[in-house]
Amino acid sequence: MNEPEIDYDSEINSVAYRDVLLNTILGLVMIIGIVALLITVKKSAAEAAAEPPGNMIVHAVWPQGDTDIDLWVDGPGEPVPVGYSNKGGLLWNLLRDDLGAQPDATDINYEDAFTRGVVGGDYSINVHCYRCPQLPQEVKVVVEINTGEPGKSSLKPLVNTTVKLVSNGQERTAIRFKLTDQGEIVPGSMNSVFKPLRSAEK
Repeated sequence: MNEPEIDYDSEINSVAYRDVLLNTILGLVMIIGIVALLITVKKSAAEAAAEPPGNMIVHAVWPQGDTDIDLWVDGPGEPVPVGYSNKGGLLWNLLRDDLGAQPDATDINYEDAFTRGVVGGDYSINVHCYRCPQLPQEVKVVVEINTGEPGKSSLKPLVNTTVKLVSNGQERTAIRFKLTDQGEIVPGSMNSVFKPLRSAEK
């Protein structure tokens, strides 16, 4: 009695075909997983880059020209007010010190400062006419707080005011206010009573 012949070549081809198919599917799954991970990481990085730095942000903007106006800020816990000669403190950091037209890539004149965290207490924001060849100079000062609310505009305006500087070397208080620990201005605390910051020591 003859035993049936086994086609080993066909069986080997079938196993090889299944192995190649399985490896191809596994490779595709890995590639899709890696691409999905890269997209998620890139999206997270883009969202983080879109978030403005700091929790409270102050902008000082003045007309174009070779004019050097300085922003000075003070807040709770600061041993010395923050400005061009002291760019970083415990709470505040001066992000940009604009010197006027040079060295500058644009005609926009502005300075920014921001806090790390929201601390309840008294805040003062001054502008100082370091070098003003043309007078008077009007400086727009905007204070915003980063609410961090997802799906909404994260910056909420707190103060929007304009300060007029009329002499070289003049320092004026743009705004003073008291903030709660929740980032709300205490009612009745806003004023512009002058408080020197540029050469102040505590």
